Amino acid sequence: MIPPLSRVLDMDQTITLVLRLLHIVSGVFWAGAVFLMVGFIFPSVRDAGPGGAPFMQQIQRRRLPVFMNAAAGLTMLSGLILYGRAMAMNGAWVRTNSAMIFGIGGVATIVAAIIGGAFVSRSGVRLGKLGEAIQATGRPPSAEQAAEMAALQAKMGKGMRIVASLLLVAVIAMATARYL
Repeated sequence: MIPPLSRVLDMDQTITLVLRLLHIVSGVFWAGAVFLMVGFIFPSVRDAGPGGAPFMQQIQRRRLPVFMNAAAGLTMLSGLILYGRAMAMNGAWVRTNSAMIFGIGGVATIVAAIIGGAFVSRSGVRLGKLGEAIQATGRPPSAEQAAEMAALQAKMGKGMRIVASLLLVAVIAMATARYL
């Protein structure tokens, strides 16, 4: 038996609402966390010198990177599904200004996730292991360790600034696309 059209439409609206809420909430968390890290946490940890390492280890222990990665994945997946559903309902929609701006925001988000995973996360993991190794010795870092730490922090900081810039493009695109 085929459900009445009104029930199908209600279900479609419910799915769209759930996807939009998931997309917006996870996107706000991801972008907000990145902006907070780039604007305040990383500079403070860097300025604290070796004393900043225990703080960053606490962030790792509380699994902030895991939550950020999960939010990034949910943001992208729900966004791709929403974009695909809009295309399926009206193929001509893809040629509208709104669709193009949503697409630009989506591409910026995907590139941000790739850079975040390829450079920032890997550097963060290496930095964490280096910090643990230094802490295990109970001595200040050697000249080699200090140089490696500085290089990793610089690489991570640059990557995070790029990610933050791309997410800013995505946020602006998502906030304005439907009005264009």
